[in-house]
This record gives sequence, C-alpha cells and structure tokens, in this order.
Amino acid sequence: MSQHRNGLTPVEDNTLRAQIARQLRDMITAGQYAPGERITETALANALHVSRAPLREAIRELVDAGILLSQPYRGLFVRSVSVADVRELFSMRIALEQFAFRLAWDKRTETTLADLRQRYDELLAAQSGGDQVRTIDCELRFHSWVYELSGHSLLQSHWQRLISLVQIYMSLHFRQHGSHGQYRDTTTEYLELATSGTLEQMLLHVEEHMQMGLESVVAALPE
Repeated sequence: MSQHRNGLTPVEDNTLRAQIARQLRDMITAGQYAPGERITETALANALHVSRAPLREAIRELVDAGILLSQPYRGLFVRSVSVADVRELFSMRIALEQFAFRLAWDKRTETTLADLRQRYDELLAAQSGGDQVRTIDCELRFHSWVYELSGHSLLQSHWQRLISLVQIYMSLHFRQHGSHGQYRDTTTEYLELATSGTLEQMLLHVEEHMQMGLESVVAALPE
C-alpha cells in the first residue's frame, strides 16, 4: 500500500538539465567561451534551443561548481583565471596527488596497473586526434586513477571538487600547446614510475610534472 508523507516533492527528470550542463562545460573546456567572458541566458537558450527552466538549473550547477560566476546587477560570467588562482590550484594538486600515491602505493596490483595503462593509451589516442574536450577528459581520468585506488573517500571528494577548475586551466594549456602532446614524455614517465618506480621517485615526479603544468598555464594567461 502506498503512503503519502508530507514534505515529499515529485521527483524531477533532470536528464535535460544534465545534458545542458555537460554541453556548457564542454564549450567552456573547448575554449568557445573564454575565462571572464560574459554570457546571457537568452543567448544560451537560443544557441542550445532549450527553455529557460532546465537552462537555469544547469547554470546553477555550473555556478555551484565554480565554472560560472553569477554577479548581482552585472550578469553571468565564465570564471576568470589569475596567476594566484593557478598557483593555489597546482599547490593543492601536488599535495593531494602525493598523498594519494602514499595511500595507494601498496594497493597496486596487476589489474589496477593494467587499468592505468589503458587510461594512458586512451589519453594518447585522444591527444593524437586533437580533440580538446576528449583529451582533457582522458587526462583527468588518467590522474583520477590514484585517487580511486587510494580508497580515501574524503580525498576523492576533494579531487572531484577540483576537477571543474582543472578543466578550465587545462583548456588554457591546450590553447597554448595544442593537444598536450608537448608533455607526452612526462606522462609516459608518470606511467613508468607508477608501475615500476619507487614511491620516492613517484612523489618527486608528481611535483615536477605539476610544476611544468603550472608554468605552461601561467604562460597562457593574457597579459
């Protein structure tokens, strides 16, 4: 027998909202909207051929994720990027990824290492294809491996909250250097150390790898 309980609200179908949010995220990642650029609901609704209700829900999701900024009396903007923002992000990434490797190091198995190699192959294929959004998605999936293996739910939650910002910064890197192929050797070294190096070598490489990414993104910022 079904029961009605006060306070319950009808379950909404959020499929359209999720599709709109994903498309907007991809457009920003692809560089179709630049950091700091103002956008309007009217222009987005016309471009995407959607109604205002699911669009506003999608915008709210991206505002919550820090990708879009809603400023009273000014409008909606793609999150701008400063050198200070980039330095803070990369310092956090170094700390989190090194911590993840310390937790995950003794949990590596042939199965988990095969998973990492597959993610590496997917990343190289995306780089070769020159698809910016796909390349960034694959790079994030490659780096997510160690967080997943760590088994630390709070650490994974922090990484998930950073991903949206990392996407924006990677798009700047992509704009400066193409499909990330410039740093393919360091990604290969990352894989080799994760599979057959020592923990100390891996921790050092994480710092050096991130430092190269930091310098690249800073160089891509407008004067």
